[in-house]
Amino acid sequence: MLRTLYRVVVNGTDRMTTYGPNERTTYPLEAQLYYIPDASGNGQTALNRMVNSTGTDHADAVTSLTGYTLDEVLGYPWSSASLPGLTPITEGSNATTGDNAMVLPSENLAGYAAQPLPAYGYPRYGTQGEVLLDLTAGGVTVESNAVGGGTVWRWFWNVVQFINNRDYGRQIQSDFYYRSIPQSNPNEAGDFYDRSNPTLAHGSPLLRFENQGSTQITRAVPLEWLPTGFGGDPDHPIIWNQMVLGKDLALNFNNMGSVAEYTTHLTLPTASQGTFEAPVVYLRANFNRFWTYDATSKTLSEITSQLPPNCNFTGSYLFTPNFGGAIVSDASEANAMGVYGVDDRHGGSVNFFNISNFICSGDGSDEGANDTVAIAAVKGGFGGNNNNFVFPAGESTYNVYLISDSLQNVVAQMDRLYAMGAK
Repeated sequence: MLRTLYRVVVNGTDRMTTYGPNERTTYPLEAQLYYIPDASGNGQTALNRMVNSTGTDHADAVTSLTGYTLDEVLGYPWSSASLPGLTPITEGSNATTGDNAMVLPSENLAGYAAQPLPAYGYPRYGTQGEVLLDLTAGGVTVESNAVGGGTVWRWFWNVVQFINNRDYGRQIQSDFYYRSIPQSNPNEAGDFYDRSNPTLAHGSPLLRFENQGSTQITRAVPLEWLPTGFGGDPDHPIIWNQMVLGKDLALNFNNMGSVAEYTTHLTLPTASQGTFEAPVVYLRANFNRFWTYDATSKTLSEITSQLPPNCNFTGSYLFTPNFGGAIVSDASEANAMGVYGVDDRHGGSVNFFNISNFICSGDGSDEGANDTVAIAAVKGGFGGNNNNFVFPAGESTYNVYLISDSLQNVVAQMDRLYAMGAK
């Protein structure tokens, strides 16, 4: 369990670090700063909030400060960079006003000179909801968001934006379900708390966020999607701090234009049974026709009539091709997104595709609408031959291909992938 540290402003002049709902709702909330552990432990230190004798300034320290007394313990950050993604917690001092304030490593707070404390946490993004990394190749542009674990936030083809990003459970991302912990769902983007206020939302900490040529590479330490199952709440995210989720997204795969190779990376501390969405793609609700394609028989089947709105999360469509995939198009078939994969019996990474229709609330097809549809390329599972699949300890990778084009051309690109033996 983590605590979220915030910066509030007291009496208009004193920037003060806090956690929990009481002070962040009493004083103007200025920024979300760091995640740190909620309880003490090995390799950690106490982070103290200090106050001067007149009560006009609060400062943060792990030792005593001349002229200040202990106000409260803010939490228990790590005393070294003992885990991936940790950075020094930074304290700023304003020589003109005498104010002290916790600042982010990337923050340039006017008038404040910053120095690192001997304490480490996962840095956040203040009030920013989007810190984007874009990449264009083959007629496709992707934008991934550092605030949400580096997941694909937007995907453009033919001037059309495909992705629904209403909450941190959507986008294009991966997530894991432990068979032995039924309530678990480590999530690449973050947890389910409302991201409409970035200062309060919980995105997964980022490890890597870069473009190399026409490939975009991201890694994140996943948060638990449903933190309440582990004692979390709006101020206490739950982190799976020995796991890593991420992607290598290669646009214009093999000079095929609208085809992108999507390689999902999963790092586990121990070998584990489970289910892995690698990845799941959430689309805007104007993509409302559903298809399956079997490349071995060149059979395209529309299954729209078999996918009524899944408003109670009670049903979806499962499809297991030897070679092929799932496709969702708009009504005209002019714009479609397909996910091509090969099943594990033929050397691929997919056990089945899960296609879902969540067009339930009627709030439109905007990227932030509640209505959405989804395609998941699933490895492992909780039934049949997949039930006992064991994901190895350490890093493993899983490969599919994302195609954005007209429906006709998505099918043609799947045929090309099949012919070249892509897996």
